[in-house]
Parts: sequence; C-alpha cells; structure tokens
Amino acid sequence: LALGGQVGAMLESEVIGPTAEGFSSLMYTAATMTLTAGFILYYVLPFLPFVYFFFAVGNWVKGIFEAIVGVPLWALAHIRIDGDGLPGSAALNGYFMIFEIFLRPILIVFGLVAAVSIFAAMAIVFNSVFDLAVYNVGGADLTNAVCGNALAGNVMDNIRGPIDQFFYTIMYAVVLYIMALSSFKLIDLIPNKILRWMGASVDTFGDMAG
Repeated sequence: LALGGQVGAMLESEVIGPTAEGFSSLMYTAATMTLTAGFILYYVLPFLPFVYFFFAVGNWVKGIFEAIVGVPLWALAHIRIDGDGLPGSAALNGYFMIFEIFLRPILIVFGLVAAVSIFAAMAIVFNSVFDLAVYNVGGADLTNAVCGNALAGNVMDNIRGPIDQFFYTIMYAVVLYIMALSSFKLIDLIPNKILRWMGASVDTFGDMAG
C-alpha cells in the first residue's frame, strides 16, 4: 500500500501536474483567440469607418492650417513669373493646394460611401464562398455529404472537426479584418491621391501622415 501510494504521488507530481498545466495553458490561449476574434468582429469592424472618417477630417483641418502658414511663402512665389501663365511654375502648386482643400470634404464623404459599399459587397461574397473554400482546401468529397436532394444538415459538421472549425473561424475573422482595413483606407486614399489626375503632386501634412 505504501509503495502504491508513493507511485501514485510520483505520477501525480511528474505526469498529471505538467499535463494539466499544459492543457490549461492551451485552453487559455484558445479562449484568448476566440475573445479577440469576437472583439474584432463585434466592436472593431463597425467602428472602423468612423475612425478613418474622423482622422480624414483631422487631416483636412491640418491642411487648412498648413495653407494659412504657407500663404506668405506662396505670395513670394508669385515674384517668379517665368514660364507659361501669370502665376508661373513656382506658385502653381499653391493653387492646386487651395483647390484640394476646398475639394477634400466632398472627397472624404465620397470615399466613405465607396468604402462602405465595397466592404459590404466583399463581405457578402466572402461569407458566401468561405465554406466552399474550406471544403476545397481540405480536399473534402462533397458527394458523400449529399443526402437525397439536400445537404445532410451542416456540411461543415460532417467534414471538419471542432479543431478545424475553431481555426477556420479565427482565420475568417482575420481575413475580414484585413478586408475592412483595405476598404476603409479609401477614405484617406481618394482625397490624398485624386489630384494626380490633374498632373499635380502637392502633398499636405495629412497626406504624409502614417
């Protein structure tokens, strides 16, 4: 009995203890990843349009202050009248910058509408084809999952195990977050880059902000 108790205590301290610790660490990591994915999908994604729009408006205000500070230098640039036109090549960029300041609020709103529309369309398509992409990645045979004229329940439950479903759910959240970032960047990109269609290369402080 004493020998059996010693063996049990040894197994409990050297085998069961580290195993339980490793299992608890694994569960903690899984719970953290799940909460992070849920936080991104429920809180971060709906808030991204406001964040990008808010900072776009802030960049527009910074451009106004830059123009106020640069007006005396722009006036001095009119001294050079060489080249075509009255302002000359030295003062031409100032007119483009003023035009960009007046045009930027409209472009910010247009960028917001375009970003929301593009992200909504991409999210709908991505949500529709995600299951099909998961089936094809694993090389699943969908013919075995068909029962009569309808799929037998949830095909994902028949093809993928709980671990695969967990990691693909995390991947779904990450891809959707990347799609949101690439779409809502239009709120900044459209006002910053639209003047290149006029052959102007004037960048304000807001355009160069990371």
